[in-house]
Amino acid sequence: MKTVGTWVLATMLVVAVSGCALVDVNVKPPGSGLKTPIPGGHQRQIVLIAPFTDARDIKDRCGVQKGSFGDETAKAVCVGDPAHWLADLLANELRASGFTVLRSPEGAKDSALKVDGVLMKVFVEPVVGFWATTVESDFAVKLVATSRTGLEAERKFFTKGEITSVIWPQGIFNDSVEDGVRSLLARMVNAVIELMNRYPELGLERADRARLAGQMESAR
Repeated sequence: MKTVGTWVLATMLVVAVSGCALVDVNVKPPGSGLKTPIPGGHQRQIVLIAPFTDARDIKDRCGVQKGSFGDETAKAVCVGDPAHWLADLLANELRASGFTVLRSPEGAKDSALKVDGVLMKVFVEPVVGFWATTVESDFAVKLVATSRTGLEAERKFFTKGEITSVIWPQGIFNDSVEDGVRSLLARMVNAVIELMNRYPELGLERADRARLAGQMESAR
């Protein structure tokens, strides 16, 4: 009886997956950023240009849906422009870290760090296994940091979100995207903090630099 029940359950799952797999998936941006903000902004000024430049090789979709045998059956379509919502999520996360974030160089301090982003990849797809499937979301972003004082730096970030399940409806895709985006945000914010700590003159007036240096020294 257990064998019969197992096969009935397996058949039901295949039918459920087959039905879902024929419909395009709507990939939504996460509703929020990191669960816990990363401290370290100290009200330093950042000009974050939005949206990011969209340099993806594939722009008409954000991934694929697959059937139970691993065959591509439908598209994964981004809800909204990921070049917009990734920039907005990063801006919100930098504010949560304590930075003063501007969206335009107008009115910014000469020492402000200007950050331009380049979106290189967003792609979500199921990797179908025998008993379970992992929905993987791949992200690639390049950040270019400059300042009027002469700083030039750039760094690429690659992250992967992974959620494993026996079926993979739309909600699993979005959970995977949330996992990948949060990892991406954490890496980008940490990189910005590291860069600005290395160059204390960034984002502050001269009178504020000594105060920040003292705060950072006492926190060690």
